[in-house]
Amino acid sequence: MSGDRSGKGGDVADRDTPLVRNEWYVAALGREVTRTPLRRTILEQDIVFYRREDGSAAALQNRCAHRSYPLSKGCLNGDAIVCGYHGMEFGADGRCVRIPAQDNIPAAMRVQAYPLIEQGPFVWIWTGDPDAADAAKLVPQPWFTEPDWGKVAGYFHMKASYLGLHENLLDLSHFPFVHGAALGRAEHAGAKPRVGMRDGLVHSSVLHRDIAISPAFAAAAPMTHPVDRLSEQVVPTPAIHLGKAIYTDSSDPPQVFNRYVVHFPTPETRTSTHYFWGIARDTAIDDAAMDAEALALGNKAFNEDREVLEEIEALVARDHRPEFREKIIDTDRGGILFLRWLAARAAAEQDALEQQAKP
Repeated sequence: MSGDRSGKGGDVADRDTPLVRNEWYVAALGREVTRTPLRRTILEQDIVFYRREDGSAAALQNRCAHRSYPLSKGCLNGDAIVCGYHGMEFGADGRCVRIPAQDNIPAAMRVQAYPLIEQGPFVWIWTGDPDAADAAKLVPQPWFTEPDWGKVAGYFHMKASYLGLHENLLDLSHFPFVHGAALGRAEHAGAKPRVGMRDGLVHSSVLHRDIAISPAFAAAAPMTHPVDRLSEQVVPTPAIHLGKAIYTDSSDPPQVFNRYVVHFPTPETRTSTHYFWGIARDTAIDDAAMDAEALALGNKAFNEDREVLEEIEALVARDHRPEFREKIIDTDRGGILFLRWLAARAAAEQDALEQQAKP
């Protein structure tokens, strides 16, 4: 593969590409949403999250319909949120239920309410057409919802585009250089990924031979060395990057262990991202040491990715050279396929919006 990322014909997504809204995105870890209002910008929309008295999560436009004061600065009264400016109260459906200064409540006095789904450790939000918010469109993730998996989850705020994160995850040749020996050796950078489109989605896989095994993993699942790791990636939606690591040892017959490493890039803006992630395994699912090790690995490795991508974003913002084009190498193929796929998704959604707007 050769050339650059000039995006000729607009067929490659970039920072100017509209965000795809008609999808489920992770908005928060379940433990983040409490009876204390939580403010978060999701796909360029300011939103407040809280829990009703029955424990279910709610999300509203974080902007009072009266004078635009942030509702997240207020407090809760039962299932309603109270604006801290003039005391107006809005229910979880967005309708105003009380105006202290008057008895009548105009029907237009309401804020947008957002559909939510809470599954496993994650709270998912739909910021697009509410009539299209079908729970069946959320990609099944049994490794985070079923009891026969050990799982951990985490979150970073990242001052960089979610596009770069998807590209990073589709090119694992960075492993030995960004993450060191824990994830890869120098020779692993030369491993050739298999990349293509399957059922309309980007798929990629790469085999790394003779990998390092972490101490808790080795103690819980004794393996005969050398151990190989087949990493498989698929991007089912712009909000999910599904990775699966298949470990095969050298015993006869070989032992095989599976680990899902799933990333959930939720755009805050087009140049900043809520980076949610989860790691699940089918080995020693109740092993506390394995949980702690997986959590430490995720926090370290994904923070290293965050630092790299933030450095890139900052340089792009300050180095104004319109003639500059990033060049492409062989391991970029998965990322380029994803950017083309995403550009098509965004264009189709924009076309649909324009058709709806026509008289």
